Amino acid sequence: MANRNNNWQRNLGNLIGGILSLTVAWNTATGNILKWISFADPLNEMAFCLASLVLGTLLIYVGIPQRHWRKLNPLKTK
Repeated sequence: MANRNNNWQRNLGNLIGGILSLTVAWNTATGNILKWISFADPLNEMAFCLASLVLGTLLIYVGIPQRHWRKLNPLKTK
C-alpha cells in the first residue's frame, strides 16, 4: 500500500492537472488559444482539443480516490 501522506498530494496534483487540461481544451474549442499557438490546419486544432479533453478527463478520474468511487456504485451487493 502506498504511503498515505503522499497519496493526497498525488491526487491533488492529478486533479489540478486535469482541471488545467480541461481549461486548455475549452480555450482551444472557443478559439482563444489561437493567440498563443498557430495551428497549421483546423484538423490539428481539433485533435489537440480532443487530446487535451481526454487527458483532463482521465486525470480527474485518476485523481479521485477509489474509496469515493465505491460510494457511488449503485450495484453494491452488501
